[in-house]
Amino acid sequence: MKAINKVYIILFLTCSILIGCTEQFEEFKGDNENLTSEDISARFFFPNVQTRLWMPPNWTYLFTRVMIGSTYGGYASYGYKNSWEQPDVVFNTTRSWGASADAWNHWSGYYLHIDGFLRLVEPGGQLENHLMEAVGNIMKANYYFMYSEQFGEIPYSEVGQGKLEPKFDEQKVIYKGVIEDLNSAMEVIGDEEATGVGTNDLAEYDILFRGNLQKWKTFANALKLRIALRAKGAPEEDFADAAISEALANPLPTEDVKIVKDLEVSWNIAARDGDFTIYTGSWKMLSDKFVNLLQDNNDPRLAAYADPIVGGEIVLGGYNEPANKEKIDYLLSSTLERSGVPYTTTIDGNDLVVNIDRSQDYYVGQPMRFVDGMKTFLHMEMFSRPNRLTEGVIDIGDEIDQFIMPLSEIYLMQAEAAVLGFGGDANSLFQQGIQASFTQWGVEDNGFLSSPMATLSGSKEEQLGQIGLQQWLALYMVDYQGWAVARDFNLDYVTDDTPDLPTLFSNSIPLGRSYPNRVKYAQPAYDLNGTNLNEAISRQGPDNPATELWFAKGSK
Repeated sequence: MKAINKVYIILFLTCSILIGCTEQFEEFKGDNENLTSEDISARFFFPNVQTRLWMPPNWTYLFTRVMIGSTYGGYASYGYKNSWEQPDVVFNTTRSWGASADAWNHWSGYYLHIDGFLRLVEPGGQLENHLMEAVGNIMKANYYFMYSEQFGEIPYSEVGQGKLEPKFDEQKVIYKGVIEDLNSAMEVIGDEEATGVGTNDLAEYDILFRGNLQKWKTFANALKLRIALRAKGAPEEDFADAAISEALANPLPTEDVKIVKDLEVSWNIAARDGDFTIYTGSWKMLSDKFVNLLQDNNDPRLAAYADPIVGGEIVLGGYNEPANKEKIDYLLSSTLERSGVPYTTTIDGNDLVVNIDRSQDYYVGQPMRFVDGMKTFLHMEMFSRPNRLTEGVIDIGDEIDQFIMPLSEIYLMQAEAAVLGFGGDANSLFQQGIQASFTQWGVEDNGFLSSPMATLSGSKEEQLGQIGLQQWLALYMVDYQGWAVARDFNLDYVTDDTPDLPTLFSNSIPLGRSYPNRVKYAQPAYDLNGTNLNEAISRQGPDNPATELWFAKGSK
């Protein structure tokens, strides 16, 4: 991607630009032969701002998106036999493991990237451009919303105000503030189509919308709708209704919002889920909750989301030992038998030899949060991995683009608003959302759209539950948003407690049996801003993943 390649050469110039130096720019041409001092523009810095938010480099992406997003979201399960993870990885914050720290460092550190860009383009900035500033403010609003959805209260209103220890703000303040920022940005854009001409045009350096300001405006409006719906009904919420009405009265995106895949870009710069097949130990299996919901309802997306199991012969050792027999019997009944997979067993000494049928495709999800002792029985041949569309850049290079806000979500948000009384044909919008998800994944309707799952019925609460479930299914691979939807709607089955089986499931951890509601604050937050953090914890609740966040309290 030329925009990204060029921007990393331009990054050598960042210090010079920020301190006002303009000499010797041409020394940094590298392989960009046409780069001269006259070329310097804020647009060259923008791809870094975008990738750092949505497609950060390798390990940052792994710990903040691939692992936390997919496991907390309920889509994926880790810890199969011979992998480096334990089954309760991420969920068990007592382990010496860095996911929470990496997540906190990423989200808190991203501010420097967006703030650096905004300082360039703000009034009086080195590269002043009020339309680029509006686009940057949309990114900034999206950033704070995503950041807060992970942790809850975060530094917000005092950040960038010269305070080394900014206070943590309540989510109500953050959500209300980012909606105001989105409103201001949309007003600035107005009817403008581009940020300028020549080097003042974002153009191809904008890897999301190619500099099209009207697309940025509709995206900002959709973000406004997403945030307002998330907040609606939360304690003492007083702004959502007006924001929802305003968003519905203005244009929304009419196509998927996504960053188009570019295989020329190294994952050291901008990673995607598919890149992680490089490391076999990082492979995840799909969760039983996710696979079972798709399979039980004959959802045509199953084969697009999941690979069939490999099957064949597996050996489960130590079967004659009572503790192992309990684990193995539960595993076989809750996975292979639950999914209708034919298999046979024979005893060979102290082992149970299982032969799994391979005559047709079967899909089986791996249960989440088993105790460590279960790991040795979790053979990868028993479970469905994500389909090659979502992982496999090394295999085929055909994995999907990086979706930011799929069209399915936009329709389903409108269906939610209709059920809540904001107008519109809720059932029609609901089915348009499901169809948009089918289109995104390249599958045909197999009669699903005529099924009860795809037809709104019952009370308002029951219809909202249907919409929330379809949002969760459609937001696979937009894992953070899927996790937020599950919490917001408190989705039955998805957010259920783990089984009350302490010999099988890791239920003695701080999270207990609960569905994860947030990411734990990392040690740097305590070390650098402990007084304000402890005040936030006193308001929000204990610093563990079980603590429910403001937006999810009574929201639906």
